[in-house]
Amino acid sequence: MSGLGDQKVGAMVAFILLFAIPIRARPPLATMLPGQQKGNCSYAVEIETTCAPSAETADQVGVRFGDSLGNHVVAAHLKHPEPVFNPRLNPTFGHQKQGGTKVQYRAFDRCSIDKFEVEGPCMQRGICYLYLKRVGTDDWRPGWAKVLSKHQNGVLVPASDMFYFRTFLPSNVWFGFDYCDTNGPHPHVLAHDEVN
Repeated sequence: MSGLGDQKVGAMVAFILLFAIPIRARPPLATMLPGQQKGNCSYAVEIETTCAPSAETADQVGVRFGDSLGNHVVAAHLKHPEPVFNPRLNPTFGHQKQGGTKVQYRAFDRCSIDKFEVEGPCMQRGICYLYLKRVGTDDWRPGWAKVLSKHQNGVLVPASDMFYFRTFLPSNVWFGFDYCDTNGPHPHVLAHDEVN
């Protein structure tokens, strides 16, 4: 009899664990993301450049992201980077070392994480797709990207999953991932007619 009882307890524990452990962390699906108003919202996009040789770029980089309802934000050229992490920064925040002289901070340096402010329509669901576009002749190997939603009080909260790239991006096309599909993430290149 104890064998049958052990099987029931085991099945009950498995059932509880199945529903207690989230498959993938994602912001709750609500009318608006927390802290957002109707109209335009502010976002911060954080992008890591890997430490691979030749991973950095001076090319123009853009981002496109959105939710499953068709709301999307496009920033064709990410400007005014704010360093989140860069091993080459000196204590004077925002300047890189170069032979003892200060130079303006440059985004997408090897082994760095950069943050960019972006504005656009408020999302009605969690951000589930993100594409990056590199325009130029350099190679660039981003590690990951994520989107944060900016509350009215300035606090940033996650608005997307992490989008892991870890490959050199092709030039002049939107390349990224779409988590909106229930079959899971898959790399995707947007054809020219798919881009607004």
